[in-house]
Amino acid sequence: MKSLNEINQVIENEPLVLLIIKTGQCGVCESVEAKVSLMLESRPSVNGIYVYMEDAPDVASAYLALTAPTLLLFYEEKEVYRIARFVRFDELDHVLSQYEELLK
Repeated sequence: MKSLNEINQVIENEPLVLLIIKTGQCGVCESVEAKVSLMLESRPSVNGIYVYMEDAPDVASAYLALTAPTLLLFYEEKEVYRIARFVRFDELDHVLSQYEELLK
């Protein structure tokens, strides 16, 4: 994703979206994205997208992402979960499972 408009369109059109906001020179960001991508392979109902802060600074501003990586989960266009910097994958997995149940 390269713009706030693109991201907003996905959030408006998909019921469950996980947005990762990251920076280009962040090794932790790349590691988190790789682990999240693996997690989402078995979750087709979750639409995972990412954006680099350098490519779209308005995204970081609009979503108040003050550090990288920042993960935001949207359910029916509302932010329902946020985690930044230190990602607890067990917690993220649990939250995703809860929202997936709501889609059934």
